[in-house]
Amino acid sequence: MSRELILPKNPNLNAPRNFGRPHAVGVKADGLVFLSGMTSIDPATGERKQGTMAVETATVLTNLDEILKDAGSSLANVLKVHVFLHSLLEMEAFNAAYAKFFPDAPPARNISGVVLNSGMKVEIDCIALADAGPAPVRERSTIEPKNPMLNNSRRSNRPHSPGVRAGDLVFVSGMVPLDPETGESRPGPISEQIHTVFTNMEHLLESNGSALDRVVKLNVSMANMLEADALYRILPRYFPDNPPACTVVGMQLSFGHGVEIECVALA
Repeated sequence: MSRELILPKNPNLNAPRNFGRPHAVGVKADGLVFLSGMTSIDPATGERKQGTMAVETATVLTNLDEILKDAGSSLANVLKVHVFLHSLLEMEAFNAAYAKFFPDAPPARNISGVVLNSGMKVEIDCIALADAGPAPVRERSTIEPKNPMLNNSRRSNRPHSPGVRAGDLVFVSGMVPLDPETGESRPGPISEQIHTVFTNMEHLLESNGSALDRVVKLNVSMANMLEADALYRILPRYFPDNPPACTVVGMQLSFGHGVEIECVALA
């Protein structure tokens, strides 16, 4: 399997090099493109471009699309994005700008509220399919749960898919605790929220030919890291053998949720 560093044709978009950071813009391997998190960069100067949430979001996605095209891909081939916002109060403005770049079959997505470098408002990383190369071509398709109440993106008119399948991989968007009967948020003790998320995740995966025992990576965001022990107590109930890799971080979460979990699984 070959591994190739991605170098933008426009050197002003090589933010890691321009700002003295020891990492690559992206890496291409096995028919996939992995791009580092990108903030708003002026393609004419290479300097940070601050502005409204709409301006910064459009700048980031325009630049990501250019870098992806340089790597033999495009935004249309994106499977999964992770969005970092300086304030979740600007979610509506972000979604309005974001939706213009993904009008059809948007990728899986996770959004976190964080402190960003240099006062920027948004940072986005992504995984995409490569159009060309020696690796076998994977077919990209969005996935949905059989229970429509769990399709939070459609019910809330948000520009992301519950998940995306690409060949033998399934990328699941960040899931918060939703009542499977009503589709509404299910508040309660953190242990109940975690059980709800994993039960719903199991349903989504099994609706699309996968299962929890096929999960290879979990990313867990918690509003209160003091409650992380509850997660560690519960994980063995859903992953009793050969548990997946897992990252747990404290994040600002939307709508008062205590936990949000995304995953990558084998189909």
